[in-house]
Amino acid sequence: MVRDALKVMKTTLDKVKGMVEFFHKSTRATEKLKSTQRQTDMPELRLKQDCVTRWNSTLYMLKRVLESKDPIISTLALINAHIDALDQEEWEVLQETCTVLEPFEQVTVEISSERYI
Repeated sequence: MVRDALKVMKTTLDKVKGMVEFFHKSTRATEKLKSTQRQTDMPELRLKQDCVTRWNSTLYMLKRVLESKDPIISTLALINAHIDALDQEEWEVLQETCTVLEPFEQVTVEISSERYI
């Protein structure tokens, strides 16, 4: 159900996936991102990729991208990366999406976990 709902924002998700893949494939970009995170007193967070078999991996990817928003934007500008960047409205959509998906994540974790007596 959640996967189908995420299809509405496919264009924005594709841009996020493209950014994450770019950082995973480029050691130069990854090192620059870490450096930017350090300079802004943020923890060095590695971007997470989503997995098609687990819908919540998309949520984790979006959350991590949002946590590192400013360093990502700075790094992409500094290294002059040729990837589709997100505009302000798309960043806001990501934030709202995470807020909406959070209850689904909580339910998924709850029904996926084992119960001990």
